[in-house]
Amino acid sequence: MPVTAHSSNLTPVSDGELKLSAAAEVKMAELLANAESEIAGIRVFVSGGGCGGMAYGMTYAEEITEYDSALEGDGYRIIVDAVALNFLSGCEIDFAQDSFLFSNVFQAVGGSGMCGGCGGGAGF
Repeated sequence: MPVTAHSSNLTPVSDGELKLSAAAEVKMAELLANAESEIAGIRVFVSGGGCGGMAYGMTYAEEITEYDSALEGDGYRIIVDAVALNFLSGCEIDFAQDSFLFSNVFQAVGGSGMCGGCGGGAGF
């Protein structure tokens, strides 16, 4: 289904904040074109933390808030809130071998994913 028209309410993502490779652009447009219901776009989010750094993911965005910005292109709209955009600044999202790949994203300083100090939880 087509993406709902909310573009006029969205702040555009600035150059250098977030980019998509050509392969990711094609896949994002395909995902939106095949969505079962009308949606606002694909939301990129950041969660977690802890020893291994942040976790990055995507989901369909059913609504847009006043804190959201958008990266729009031919057939796709990426929605990201202000907090996530701070962690994603400079990131490029690529698509290869059936997976999205986030590159140049913030990682916890010294994070090996193997520290024993926090007991393996999501935070310190």
